[in-house]
Amino acid sequence: MSEKIYFGVDVCKESLAFCGPGVAGQMANNAPGARRLLARLPKGAHLIIEASGGYERELVRVAQQSAVPLSVVNPRQVRDFSRGVGRLAKTDPIDAEMLARFGAEVNPPPDAVPTAAEVALQELVSARQQLVEERTVLLHQQAQHLNSIVRRLDCARLKLLQRQIAQLELAIGSILEEQSALKQKVERLQQVKGVGLITAVTCVALCPELGSLSRGQTAALVGVAPYDDDSGARKGWRHIAGGRSRLRRALYMAVSAPSVQTQSCAAFTSNCVSATNHPKSPWSPSSENSPSS
Repeated sequence: MSEKIYFGVDVCKESLAFCGPGVAGQMANNAPGARRLLARLPKGAHLIIEASGGYERELVRVAQQSAVPLSVVNPRQVRDFSRGVGRLAKTDPIDAEMLARFGAEVNPPPDAVPTAAEVALQELVSARQQLVEERTVLLHQQAQHLNSIVRRLDCARLKLLQRQIAQLELAIGSILEEQSALKQKVERLQQVKGVGLITAVTCVALCPELGSLSRGQTAALVGVAPYDDDSGARKGWRHIAGGRSRLRRALYMAVSAPSVQTQSCAAFTSNCVSATNHPKSPWSPSSENSPSS
């Protein structure tokens, strides 16, 4: 087995700056540029790429098609790493260099290669979430509008958003009917009280790692794991941090639904609130589910 050689790639809208042992340069951020970049990599190369708001997707697609392992990492973590080693300057070549160093020190695992259906499902779920957020904003604004023309336009936009949401939901349903593996995951999640179709689909789309991680690792990935905050004699509150915010919001809505509050759940909720004096404490994972356990 060949030794891993980490190469950092700083992704911009127009260009890809890359750096690794004996190789550095810049390519256009498109499919031909990505292929030229990969052609310059030695055997055993592992790409470290910052998440860049979608600009990295073409490089990721080409690399995965070429069976080149890669890890898409959190930009904040890489920036903190750069500050930690005393590298405060920031340019594209420097960022690429620090990504390579981050990979060598942290050794992030390679990302799993998603299927075409998984990619499509993620796009559809993300698009639906965006439309639902637009609808929510518009509903709040509509209540404050007095002008008849503005209110009429609000109604027309709401109807359009509702039609588009329905179209996306039909497309999501079509993918589930065609992909039995994804459908089975969704149906399994729906066996949990309070988890409906949309919540289950969101979990499968935005957290494809479900089923392959421990419960503590899954909680950390979603961003609901309680982290310690102790120092000396002080025992601070446990707080969640990081994770995938869009998925966490969907789970929050499911767990806070009144239909979930069975008699035993209501008793548990009452005990937690009494012990912590915090109304949302019952919805946080217990310490036994934290990554450190």
